Formats: sequence, C-alpha cells, structure tokens
Amino acid sequence: MLVCSLIRSKRTLSAAVVAVAVSGPAVAQTYPVIGPLKDIVPSITVTGTASAEVAPDIATILLGVVTERPKAADAARENALAVQAVVADIKAQGIDAKDIKTRAVALTPVYDEIRDNDGRTTKRVMRGYSARNALSVRVRQIGKVGDLVARWIDRGANRVEEIEFDVEGKEVKYEALRVDAVRDALRKAQSYTTGLGIRLGRVLSIAPPSYGPVPTAPSVAMARAAAPDGPAAVPVEPGVQTLRTEVQVTWELAQ
Repeated sequence: MLVCSLIRSKRTLSAAVVAVAVSGPAVAQTYPVIGPLKDIVPSITVTGTASAEVAPDIATILLGVVTERPKAADAARENALAVQAVVADIKAQGIDAKDIKTRAVALTPVYDEIRDNDGRTTKRVMRGYSARNALSVRVRQIGKVGDLVARWIDRGANRVEEIEFDVEGKEVKYEALRVDAVRDALRKAQSYTTGLGIRLGRVLSIAPPSYGPVPTAPSVAMARAAAPDGPAAVPVEPGVQTLRTEVQVTWELAQ
C-alpha cells in the first residue's frame, strides 16, 4: 500500500508539474547560436594564388610647364602661352582630347633666402612669381613614348615628372587569374587530403583577398627637363607588369 501510495503521489506530483507548466506564464525559448558551417564541421582552408606578366600597352606621361617672372601677370601669361603650344602639339600627334588632363594650375611667389654663417635664414626677399601648369597625357602608342616626350620638351614642356605604365583591359585578365587561383587552391587542398585517404566535400566558403588584386606598375621618374639641342628621343623602357591575385577556399572534409 505504501508503495502504491508513493507511486500515486509521484503521479499526482508529475501531473501537477505538467499542469503548472501548461497553465503558467509563457517562457521564451532559447536556441544555441550556431556559427559558420566551416567552424562546426571538419574542414580545410587553402589559399590559391595566380599571377601573370603582361607587357604594358598604355603610358601616362606627367609633364608640365613652369614659368618664373618678376611680375605675376607676366608669369601667368607666358605660362599659358607655353602650355597652349604644348597641348596643341599633343593633339597634333593624334592624342585624343579625353586622354589629356590638367592636373594642377598654380601661381606662387618665389623668395630668395639670405642665411648667416651658421646657415640660419635671416631674411627672405621676393624674387618674383612662378606659374605652373601640370598635365597628364595618356599615350596608347607605347613605342612612341620616348619620341613624344622629347618632342614636347622641345615645344616648351620644361618639367617631366613621371611616366606610368599600365595595361588596358586589366579586369578581363584578372578574371582569368581568379579561375587559375581557384584551381591552385583545389590542387593544394587535394595534395593534403589524398595522402590521408579522405575526400573534399562541399565548398563552405570562398573569400577573395581583402586588399584586392595587386598590380605592380612600373614607372619612370624624371626630373626637370633641360633644354636639348634637338628633340632626341628620351630612353624609355616599359618592362612588364605583374598581375597577381589570390583566393581563400574552405572545403568540408568527407570520409
């Protein structure tokens, strides 16, 4: 009887607990937070890379005219005339107007500094004004870059700052490199798993590099141009440009 009573008491208590659970206030249910699938299943992450050397087919020439005169108006006027002559010749060489861009126009005072025996500046005396007009010219006939630079120096450009080389249609080349980078990642992943007798399963993630493709653009830096006796070609070697990209791929591991 005691055993039966205890059993009945347990049943009554269980029923009461159920009744309280059903009739009591609703309680919000919580679920465990599940992270990325690659963090909860066996997986392997590999970085694939691909690169290619391509010959530049575009050159951007950074050049300009600097004119110094005692009066600001004279410096600005003579500089404008010199730049007009250079731009006219640039267009005469078949350069499209869209490939010619004014980078900077400036008119600034120029001072001579008087120093003492210790090299300290004791006085500044205005010498005049310097007018500067800087241009960038994109040249698609890359084999003529040296001749064109010499020609424009002869026409009045007295500053050639730099020549930058680039590749047209670069994104198409990067698309092919991305395919090669994925194949490289697959090859590397298979080289790890084959010897262990396991297989690659689903692709869990594909992540491009955070810094984007990496082109290494060659350039030629040049100082102020001296006035030559004639328009001799400026030696210019475009070299090659290395395009490089990478991708990080994660696979599930399967037995």
